[in-house]
Formats: sequence, structure tokens, C-alpha cells
Amino acid sequence: MIRLLPVRMRLLAVATGMLMLASCGYHLVGHGGGTGAIPADVHTLTVSGNADASVMSALRQRLGSDQYQLVEGMAVADQAHHALLHITIAPLVFVPSAYDATGIATQFHMIFSGSLMIEQDGKTVWQTGTISRDGDLFVSGGPASIDASRSRLLSDLQKQWVSDAIGRIRSGF
Repeated sequence: MIRLLPVRMRLLAVATGMLMLASCGYHLVGHGGGTGAIPADVHTLTVSGNADASVMSALRQRLGSDQYQLVEGMAVADQAHHALLHITIAPLVFVPSAYDATGIATQFHMIFSGSLMIEQDGKTVWQTGTISRDGDLFVSGGPASIDASRSRLLSDLQKQWVSDAIGRIRSGF
């Protein structure tokens, strides 16, 4: 009976710790309850910004909801129940990060970043800090191989960024 006491104490400590996390409102980004960043009274949403067509398309596709309809800016009928999601993508960073003995770059580091902002009635109601995804490209082969690898890495980073952005919108963080 005396040996069981320490095990029970450990179980009690673990259970208490888990309850403390649950009671403080802890949850993962993208898994929050409620409406997230988009206000509950929004019926239409316009997505705009400087992102390329593939990023905008992916965001629009993943933002589809029964709560609101995605519309173009000119098709807004009810401004009181409309919001604008503005995407600002920073210039792509692609810099050499390693060189061989002759001074030729053998590795590059790419950073794809941007931020989101929601406006309603001309006022900012929510915005993120910078959402950033990065990766490394190891050079082998000629220029065509490097360009193909660079395009593939950029595409992967854009997909990861869109997932992160959707998670932030859904959670409101």
C-alpha cells in the first residue's frame, strides 16, 4: 500500500497539470471555438492583396464557409455585414547560405512571408504579425535544375504559408 502512494501522487500531479492547461483556454492555432478572426456578423468576405494567383486561389478555396460568402469587391450589397481580408506578401528572400572551396554557392535559404488583416467598415478588426515559412535549397546540377528546385521549394513554402494563415484566421490568433 505504501508503494502505491507515489504512483497515485504522480497520476494526481499529471491530471492536475492537464486540467490547468484546459482551464486556461489553451488550444492549438486553428482549433479554437467560435468564429475565429472573422466577425460573427459577417455575411460576405472579399479577399485582396499582393499575393500571386496560386496563393490567392488556395486561400479562397480553403476559406469557403457556410457562415459567409466570398465575393468580389464590386459585388458587395450589404456593407454592414461585409469584411475585407487583405493579404500582404513580403518580397521573397533567396540568399546563398553555403559556398564550396572555389566560392560558388552550394546552398540557398528561401523565406516566404506575409501578413493578414481584416477590415470591417473601414476599420481594422484583426491582424496577424508576420507569418513566415523558410527552407533550404541544395545546389546540384546546372541552372535548369536549380530553377526547377527553386520553383518546387517556393511552391511548398506557399502551401505551408496558406495552411498557417488559415489556421490563424480560424483561431483568431
